[in-house]
Amino acid sequence: MTDFPADVETHYRRLAAQRHWPPETEAAFRASVARYRMWDESSEPRRYYEYVDHEGLVDEGARWLWEAIVVDHETVAVKQIEQDSSGAVRRYWWRNIEDDAGGLTDQALDSGLTPVSRAAFYSLWDSATGK
Repeated sequence: MTDFPADVETHYRRLAAQRHWPPETEAAFRASVARYRMWDESSEPRRYYEYVDHEGLVDEGARWLWEAIVVDHETVAVKQIEQDSSGAVRRYWWRNIEDDAGGLTDQALDSGLTPVSRAAFYSLWDSATGK
């Protein structure tokens, strides 16, 4: 059993119950969360990226931003911000790896993303605190 803070434990227990996960699915999910926590809490150098949907492929004007580290030669997101075209912001990281609206990508980030500053990332991240 992985030790998570009480609020995180409550969130993931609720998610498992809502989705009727069998014990092996819940265990695999919790192991994945623990891995993202380890990466997030590591001292690895951070990189920051953004994608804006200018073409309307998903939601014209929507933005996705990532804080990432390199793991085994791949750029892996440890935090993700989704801002839809209406301005609503959702945050994903090990404490909230997914919810009914979306989740932290589990795929390596593409090399063609636009680099952004740490300040730009955290300005939006901090504006969504508690959401």
